[in-house]
Amino acid sequence: MKKIFLTTFLIIVFTSVFVSAGVSEENGCDESIIFSTVEISVGSANDSLAAYQIDITYDKEKVKILGLEGGTEGFNEPPFYDRAGFEGGRIIIAAYVDNDSNAKKGMTRVARIHLQTKGCPSCPLKTTMMAAAKPGGKEIPVEIEVSLLER
Repeated sequence: MKKIFLTTFLIIVFTSVFVSAGVSEENGCDESIIFSTVEISVGSANDSLAAYQIDITYDKEKVKILGLEGGTEGFNEPPFYDRAGFEGGRIIIAAYVDNDSNAKKGMTRVARIHLQTKGCPSCPLKTTMMAAAKPGGKEIPVEIEVSLLER
């Protein structure tokens, strides 16, 4: 009887140690904490980009936004955002150039986001363009590019 109890106890201890080590049995994904950086770029083919607004969603159980920086080409300052979006699963970022001469054509990095990710999602952020405009405020078609820099 004591051998059965001891064997059962050891199986439970080893199982709990294995599970708490952070290995998910469903997908074989390591559940460790990873710090990474994501760059968000907006491409305006024929028009200069003067303003944008992007909706970014993520799994709040696995991803936490640690910081948000600006980009280049007139979008050097961090975009406007709600601080609650750092942990809420959704953040909306927006910015505009302070001078129309700073609005550039082509692909422009508009933000850099620093993340803490639990596990290994292949693309931790999903982006949706809400609005983009050229100088004067007329809406323009653009594309969003998300680049994972560090892993």
